[in-house]
Amino acid sequence: MSKQLRLGVQLLSLLLIALLVFAACGGGAAPPAEQPAAEEPAAEEAAAEEPAAEEAAAEEPAAEEPAAAGAREIVWMVRTGPVENGWEQDVVIPAWEKENPDVSINLLIIDQGDIAVKREAMIAAGEPLHVWSTNWGGDGFASDRNRGLITDLTPLIEKDSMDMSVFIPEVLAIYQSDGKTWGLPFLTTGSYVFYNMAIFDEAGLEYPPTDWEDKSWTWDRMLELGQQLTKNYDDPTTAQYGWVQNRQNIEGPAMIFGKFPWPEDAYETGFADSINLTDPEIIDAYQKHHDLIHVHKVSPDDAANQALATLGGAFESGRVAMMQNGGWGWWVYSPVNPDVEGGFCWGVAPNPWGSPDAETRAVIYTDPWVITAGLENQDLEDAWSFVKFLVREDNARSYMQATNTPPTQSKLQEEWFQQFGCMDPADVKEVYQGAFPHGLESSNHLIVRWDELNQIWGNSLNPYFNDPAGDTAAILATVEQDTNSALELIRSEEGQ
Repeated sequence: MSKQLRLGVQLLSLLLIALLVFAACGGGAAPPAEQPAAEEPAAEEAAAEEPAAEEAAAEEPAAEEPAAAGAREIVWMVRTGPVENGWEQDVVIPAWEKENPDVSINLLIIDQGDIAVKREAMIAAGEPLHVWSTNWGGDGFASDRNRGLITDLTPLIEKDSMDMSVFIPEVLAIYQSDGKTWGLPFLTTGSYVFYNMAIFDEAGLEYPPTDWEDKSWTWDRMLELGQQLTKNYDDPTTAQYGWVQNRQNIEGPAMIFGKFPWPEDAYETGFADSINLTDPEIIDAYQKHHDLIHVHKVSPDDAANQALATLGGAFESGRVAMMQNGGWGWWVYSPVNPDVEGGFCWGVAPNPWGSPDAETRAVIYTDPWVITAGLENQDLEDAWSFVKFLVREDNARSYMQATNTPPTQSKLQEEWFQQFGCMDPADVKEVYQGAFPHGLESSNHLIVRWDELNQIWGNSLNPYFNDPAGDTAAILATVEQDTNSALELIRSEEGQ
């Protein structure tokens, strides 16, 4: 089947699915987020989407803001998240419409897990959709670019002589390829270890370092601390856990130990011939993660994790000493502070050195604003004006202040470092920025049809991590074989 025909079938299928969902819900209800957009990830490798600032826990229907009176309209799709949505509704839209009274904003608020289906159904149906962000909803930038869903912004940038130097160059480059710029980044973060200062203080232990080059901060040292800080492991009602892990996609466990399972060019092309999960060092890396639960008993099992979730989240519960997580912790954990009931001071440390050569051990998450492909004339001009408005310094600052998400502009980052009362701004800067020279962008952003691969990984790895007798070598051999078969099919169907 040709790539063009396959795309058409995919989009028609997505449209039918969306219509069936709407009918089942009695009309305008749209169908499900994790990481991020609000909290820690659900299942194992699902840990790839970052959460919207403070995403609502309950499933909500898609919400459409009524369009204000204006001769023209921009349709802006965003993810569900009370804090982000408040900023969009109460700050951005009034400011935009004050400056642009003839152009109103139609705000579509969609649960993060449903965005990809909704977005592609709208595009297939020819419904207006102007501005949105890739990577929300299981699909990712590489897939959207490969499907021809997003606009090359380069001619627009050049026409306006837009000053791109305000962006951190390495962050801007993530969404540039073949001499083209496909999106303007508005949020970027790494992966870190978040720790409860009160638990460390009570135990009389020093806090972990903030320097990513500190070779004393090893996997073994973190495990030693985890063992010292774990209490009552077998009683979920009183247990304190030393170390909770979010394994950061299929590549995360390997990166901690200096290995990378993808081919060197996979992140550049969006495609891979194969993945290597049977390297003995990668098997050992996964075994060490498995042992945290079933041998060392410093990490909660699945039942205990569910119990912690009922307390508002694992780390937020106050019963976890160290939380290895994506950088959405910076904003998800912000409400947890000494000024609120049950709050506490927390700090941030680098991912530990699993091996002396593990220079690149952080997974990076960056979200851009993009424009739907195919817009022309005034529609395109309005969409571009709105994207520029969103990344303009004053609006980027208001987003940072409202959500506590880290900005992508150097000047604003210096302000953001001041927003964490329990950490010295210099320490915030050191640990936050240190992730980038020691990290790579997440595979879910850069591998075409990553969502299909993620289902394969979750189907095998979730049961494995829940099984005390899980056979690491056998499981990874199966996952590698199944992934390589899927990669071959993807390349064939995409005409590679």
